[in-house]
Amino acid sequence: MVALLVIVSIVALIALDYFVLRKGRMAREAVEKIEMPGLQPLSEAFRRLPAGVFLQPTYTWSRIREDGEVFVGLHPILFGLIGAPYDLQLLGEGRDVEKGAPLVRLGSGGRHLTVKAPFAGVITAVNHRVSGETDWSGLGGTDGAWLYRVRPVRVGDEVPTWLIGDGAVEWTRAQYARLRNRLAGVAMAHSLGVVMPDGGEIPAGILGELDEQAWRAVQVEFLES
Repeated sequence: MVALLVIVSIVALIALDYFVLRKGRMAREAVEKIEMPGLQPLSEAFRRLPAGVFLQPTYTWSRIREDGEVFVGLHPILFGLIGAPYDLQLLGEGRDVEKGAPLVRLGSGGRHLTVKAPFAGVITAVNHRVSGETDWSGLGGTDGAWLYRVRPVRVGDEVPTWLIGDGAVEWTRAQYARLRNRLAGVAMAHSLGVVMPDGGEIPAGILGELDEQAWRAVQVEFLES
């Protein structure tokens, strides 16, 4: 009888390990294996600009739909600066947005950059499944890299001021150089600048390693002008 109880106890412990403890380990392993958004070099943002995409000085991009509504997303260079994981705060569907009003807050570690709306309109859809690529690869999917679908107001007045094709590539290249020069000194002070002075890449996620002053500088010099 004692032997039978011992055997039953052993079987129960094995079952506990398999169905409970093992399940817990698998859950932890699944969390650990969740991949954060892939970070390509920031320079990919001006090497693979897709056709039909307009850029605005607000560090946003737009693609006009056949029905006249406009997809709006963030320039991937911003995702590259902040890195992963990131915090993305979006407006709700149905909101009216004025040109120059806050459109998106993108941040990490309690710090944020505020991106302004490139044109006025009404938000008709919001995409909460953005994966935050640092290149343009996300534009190929059905979810894509867009954040909002917007019904614009007087967009015809705005389009002539937007950048497309080679002009958009050159604008992004120039902004990359400006960002690199602005952040190089700050990064050096934080032991991150060793990859930047002699032509190296801006490190992906560099803002996540810098202080509030660096975030304010990017906000004022690049997103407020």
